[in-house]
Amino acid sequence: MSSEKEQKIRKARRVNLRCTLGFSSEDIQGEATVTNISTAGCRAESDVMVAEGLEFQIVIQLPNQPSPLKVERAVVKWVANAAFGLSFILFLPSERAKLRTYLDAIK
Repeated sequence: MSSEKEQKIRKARRVNLRCTLGFSSEDIQGEATVTNISTAGCRAESDVMVAEGLEFQIVIQLPNQPSPLKVERAVVKWVANAAFGLSFILFLPSERAKLRTYLDAIK
């Protein structure tokens, strides 16, 4: 997906950072590196091939945070080589608030 098109459809502010993301479903599991994140989703890169439309449970270890962030359901929105975009579909309000607080602290 082109950067210009990504910019047009974003609804939440993205923050560039690098951290570890674990993903799993009934059929596939693996690890990825997050390259940017928002309260609505993230961009990640992995050696594990994923496909558009797959749904995962994910765990993100944000930098300098004692406990990981858990997202109950995320869907792969796009794939480009080893990179892919995840949209966060379902996570506890407390987890969403934790992510929002973390991102708000990064200016």
